[in-house]
Amino acid sequence: MTPVSRHLVLAAVTVLTMCQPRIAAVATGFERLDRVMENYDNRLYPTYDEHDGAPTFVNCSLHILSFSSISASSMDYTIDIYLRQEWRDERLRHYNERGELYINDQTFRDRLWKPDLFFTNLKKGHFQDITVPNFYLRIKPKTGDIIYSSRLSLTLSCSMQLYSYPMDIQNCSMDMESYTFTTEQLKFAWKSEKAIQLIDNLVMPQFNLDDTYSYDCTSNLSTGEFPCLRAVFILRRQFGYHLIQSYLPTVLIVFMSWVSFWLDVDAIPARVTLGVTTLLTMTTLAGGVRVSLPPVSYIKAIDVWMGTCTIFVFGALLEFTMTNYLSRKRPPQRAIKPGFCGLGAKMRHQDNDKLTTTQMIFTDGNALPVPKTYKTIGSRLAGETVSDCVWRDNSQHIPDSMGWQSENSDGCETDYAASALPVMTTEEQTQKMMDEKHKKKAKVLDDRCRIIFPLSFFIFNIIYWPSYLVFLVEDYTKPPQAS
Repeated sequence: MTPVSRHLVLAAVTVLTMCQPRIAAVATGFERLDRVMENYDNRLYPTYDEHDGAPTFVNCSLHILSFSSISASSMDYTIDIYLRQEWRDERLRHYNERGELYINDQTFRDRLWKPDLFFTNLKKGHFQDITVPNFYLRIKPKTGDIIYSSRLSLTLSCSMQLYSYPMDIQNCSMDMESYTFTTEQLKFAWKSEKAIQLIDNLVMPQFNLDDTYSYDCTSNLSTGEFPCLRAVFILRRQFGYHLIQSYLPTVLIVFMSWVSFWLDVDAIPARVTLGVTTLLTMTTLAGGVRVSLPPVSYIKAIDVWMGTCTIFVFGALLEFTMTNYLSRKRPPQRAIKPGFCGLGAKMRHQDNDKLTTTQMIFTDGNALPVPKTYKTIGSRLAGETVSDCVWRDNSQHIPDSMGWQSENSDGCETDYAASALPVMTTEEQTQKMMDEKHKKKAKVLDDRCRIIFPLSFFIFNIIYWPSYLVFLVEDYTKPPQAS
């Protein structure tokens, strides 16, 4: 062996000699822990053998990673958390020069006693195991203190109160309880007053996390008193989505229904189309809102809004019906006063009167039309026609430039040129006047509704918004049991 080789061998032996105590120390720490675990019984809680019967204290804390899928229809929410539990198990005390041991071994975890904590309001959940099982154990050899952290994804139920929906504030909780051990054997406690921590820049769809509370919820059951911890999350619903998707469209539909008041009374197709279209659109929007909500028996804020808007739209359609009725209203049948041709002549009602016909009377070679019968609405002069009013002696028919002047059997003078048409002309004029009168009433109704409907809707908004945004919002103050 050359001198150079001899020096290299001696250097290698020296390095190995210096590293051997460190390697031995590391191996000795886990080996000693394994020897401790040989006599370890995970069926017994840590303080089981203590003579004073003290319970094992477990401190808990939460680190929230995300909130998602907060659903009003299914009344639950999904949360992703780090759950941390700390307790002391003096059976694991041993000597280790390296201090705390970090363990991520499922076999060792299964051999260790752990609190039987479960979530009372859990619907479904799972333990994260991608890419490796998301947990760790930290053991302090000198004291036997254990820190157990695991990552969980949970879907928890939340009994939501939707009276003020969509301006509501929800009080959702997470209940953690022991399934086996009573308070005489095991006690839970929050690690500190602010045991619930949030990840930075936590973002939730449709909600804001206003605050969190934590307190002890231990209660007596028929099988004993079991330890329980409760974390409370105050969730305020964001109103912007519902303002854009529900409130603004319904306001525009209500305004659109009022356009009918400015349309002409005779514009029947336009007003009918407008009224029916707005009513169907309101019904569709209200149905879309109900799909995302559970079928609760009480009235919600959105129900009050949708119902009132539907009433306003339906009221505009009813107003058109009343306006159309007033514009088409006809006067009742009246008897024509006697004295037209024969004073005291009475009327006799007949159903199928024919139109007035005329006959020609020739005087001095001139042919002049003279009404043969007198027609009224549903009646005629009894026993007498206009031709009967003509002089019996044709020689006495003396026309003048303005018409015929004659005297009937009762001695009344009749101007035939004037009396040939005045009856129908008067009725038409009367009917026209009545139509104008009824149309004027219909227009007056439209004019009044132009003021009444917007004013009523404005008053409704003054009452609605302060009621739900200020007075009827639930008081989600800190629970009395909070620490």
